[in-house]
Amino acid sequence: MSGRRRRGNGRGIVMLKNNRGYTLPELIVVMAIFIIVMVVTSNGFNTVLKQVGKQSKMMETDIGNVIGLEQLRSDLQNAGYGLPWVFQASPSTTKYVEVATGDSGMPISAGFWEAGITPRSFNDATGGVPRAVQSADTTFNEVDGVGSKYLVLKSLSVAPGNTQKKYVTVTYSDTAKSASQWNSADRDFETATDSTERVMVIRNTFIDGVPSRQLQVDSANGTFAAAFKNYTTLTQPHSSGDVFQVYGIDATGSDPRMPFNRADYYVNRPSNISPACAPNTGVLYKAVLNHSGGFKETALLDCVADMQVVYGVGPAGTPDINFHQTTPPGTGSAKDIREQLKEIRLYILGHEGKKDTGFSQPNPVIKVGENFSGVLLGRNFDLSAVIGADWSHYRWKLYTIVVRPQNLIQ
Repeated sequence: MSGRRRRGNGRGIVMLKNNRGYTLPELIVVMAIFIIVMVVTSNGFNTVLKQVGKQSKMMETDIGNVIGLEQLRSDLQNAGYGLPWVFQASPSTTKYVEVATGDSGMPISAGFWEAGITPRSFNDATGGVPRAVQSADTTFNEVDGVGSKYLVLKSLSVAPGNTQKKYVTVTYSDTAKSASQWNSADRDFETATDSTERVMVIRNTFIDGVPSRQLQVDSANGTFAAAFKNYTTLTQPHSSGDVFQVYGIDATGSDPRMPFNRADYYVNRPSNISPACAPNTGVLYKAVLNHSGGFKETALLDCVADMQVVYGVGPAGTPDINFHQTTPPGTGSAKDIREQLKEIRLYILGHEGKKDTGFSQPNPVIKVGENFSGVLLGRNFDLSAVIGADWSHYRWKLYTIVVRPQNLIQ
């Protein structure tokens, strides 16, 4: 038989087939198919890697955003913490110094100030009772006279560190002094003889039958602060039943320059901004005024186009909100802010991730603010006009922070 061989094995005959290998064309076809599969798989894998990379970067950005915005939310909620309402005597003008002409830092050198406005514009008058919240326009992304807002908060807790968050209550009787204890190293003041924590003392008192918080000031030299180990010098004179709050201001060991801490918040575009940020966006900064002089800036949020502020206002003695406005209540005095400011609403426009030509934002106008009684408080931000032709290839997001300041609501 053709193609077959017979072989005897002593028990019969076995038929063996002629085994044939692949031909060259068959091998070429198989290899071509294999190469096509590998190319498709590789392209798909690269696509997955790119998407994972984008998602990873966006997650990192989101985490950073959450941390920065949570810090801002906490500062807003604690606006006014530890602030006095009146002074026992006038502080010395050489000891109570807020922002001075010799101070440095980005808020001083920023190019976004309206004519006649500087960080010193938010100083309280010499020896003045501090205002918890203030704000004003800047020229950053200004359109039709409205720019991104500059926000100032005064509160002991806006500065970093544990000392600024410590306090104790001290009560005097006819024969003794009683001071509260937290029994926690993070909350109790240091008592060692070489401790450097600086404090101020506020007396809970009544003026014309109205409760008040009086900053204790040494009338002889105008001093309003002392080392914690010497704080009792600021409680003089006192009577049985007097109650004082001792608040930490600073831990550096030098005398504080004001009876509070101050932080300024603003959007500015630095020279080294991330290349992922869209044109004409900036960085949201928090700048703390150091007691030793100058501002120290911290970046809270990258790629920010705008920030707007709205205040909820209501009558003194109630938590009710009757209306909203873009300026602090009443005359803007410390008393009006303390009594009438019930809510702070902050709107921040920024984008997530970098430019993505495969993505298209549908609407060029984003409302940075809200309508109240049919009136927009804030502004309509035109991305196409401010950002430029590529505005639609960024993932724009509006962050809204709504806070009821717990130290201001009566």
